Amino acid sequence: MKDKNSKINPPNKSTLLSLSALCLLLFLTIQCGLLANQSRELSAENEALSSALADKEQAVREQTREVTDLQTRLTEAASIEEVDTERGFLKKNGTYLIDTKDQLWELCIYIEGDMEIEPGVPAASASYRLRDDICLTPYQEFCLGTKENPFCGSFDGDGHLVDGAFSLMDGADVPEAMFCADESAKIENLHVFNRMIHIFDLNCPSDCAELENHLPDCESSRVQVRVSTWNLDVQKTAEALRTHWGKTAGTDGAHVSMTFFPDQDEPPADAEAYIQKMHAALCTLAGAEYTEMIEEALTHEKGYLWFVRLEQVEGLICCTFEIGEPDFSPPTYKDDPCNYYIITEGSWRGKTVPLRLLRIPYTDSEMHSIGINTGYHLEPVDFNFDEKPDLLIHEGGSGGSGGSWGNYRALVWNDTAGQFERFSSFPAQVFWLQFDRQRIINRWRTGVSHECIDIYEIVNGEYVCTRFLVTDCKPDGEIQLIYYEMGKPVKTHILSDIDERETLYPDMNYWTQG
Repeated sequence: MKDKNSKINPPNKSTLLSLSALCLLLFLTIQCGLLANQSRELSAENEALSSALADKEQAVREQTREVTDLQTRLTEAASIEEVDTERGFLKKNGTYLIDTKDQLWELCIYIEGDMEIEPGVPAASASYRLRDDICLTPYQEFCLGTKENPFCGSFDGDGHLVDGAFSLMDGADVPEAMFCADESAKIENLHVFNRMIHIFDLNCPSDCAELENHLPDCESSRVQVRVSTWNLDVQKTAEALRTHWGKTAGTDGAHVSMTFFPDQDEPPADAEAYIQKMHAALCTLAGAEYTEMIEEALTHEKGYLWFVRLEQVEGLICCTFEIGEPDFSPPTYKDDPCNYYIITEGSWRGKTVPLRLLRIPYTDSEMHSIGINTGYHLEPVDFNFDEKPDLLIHEGGSGGSGGSWGNYRALVWNDTAGQFERFSSFPAQVFWLQFDRQRIINRWRTGVSHECIDIYEIVNGEYVCTRFLVTDCKPDGEIQLIYYEMGKPVKTHILSDIDERETLYPDMNYWTQG
């Protein structure tokens, strides 16, 4: 037991200093460990950043090299000038450039004729590149190459579209549709829209069955049907056509038609009864509302309904119908000019078109009716040059000893009346129709040397033949050129060379254009 009077001696100064030094040493050791850890972490982070920076620098160097290479290639490509060839095609780096439908048609002719696009370069095996979308005439079949002379070159569509009627691939919207090519041909980056028309001639019940089975496979509503014999029940066929029209209506250029032209055999004893059946079938195709207007027209005509066509032009729906002769023959032109009719409704240039019946008279010189002419169609054209499209009617072609020509009518939209009206001064028979600089150019010839050019222009709101050129070969062999204005001869020239007319009338030099 300790004495209560005993004392605890405090640590001496030396002991305290030792303890303080020990604590300081421990603190410093801990701090050094922490600093070492931080140093290692910073070093690792710095190493990662250095590696990422090196990767980025490498990527920048690679991108810089790629940009430099691209600039070099672009500079090299730009240094290759477009060369104008003798055929009128531009050529760049060995590839012929196609910009227009005329060039595409020329190429078609060169390949078909086994011709050269340039001296020493066969058109069929050359390389081509399309530089714009092209819309071909949808009523004329087109194909690059033939079985005898197939296309075996390369064709780069460059992402563009060609719109036309391609016969080799019936209705198919694939690039191969517009080519007859062999295996060596290279066709790429091309889009097509095939407006091929499906044409059926019905002579027996199996033909009707084939048509009805084929309709679902038609990708577009462009079907023409001709009933060429008597005693063929086509009511079901008409119903199938009407259904097909209903499914595909709304497509610009869509059309279905049926013609009764029985040229295969003689009329039966009960021909009148069959005519009534055909009438019912044609009215089924036309539809109930149009049938009322057809019946109204029949009260003013002495004949029977023999042709009905439904067609869409942009937002306009048209029903064209024609009335035949009382003796069951196609229309003739004996006493009074025959007529056909167009029913219009829908919309046009944002305006509502009311349901209306238009009577279209033929001219005396026309030799074919529209029902048996597969070239009949409607086209939006600004034929009066007011920067607004109107409706040009292509009735088809006529022919005679003086040559062949196209028959036309024109419907102009009247904003004030809110309806279509006939533009009666439009030239009815034109050998070659071309619109140019607010005028119509009509080129034609009879014989080898007798060539003519008509220029029609709008004068006081009407078409007038303002200028006329005719080249003829006189009996003594001299070439004579006569120039007319407003129907009167103005100048006569004896040409030393046929090309001299290009110098005399450069504004009318269209002989070489088709």
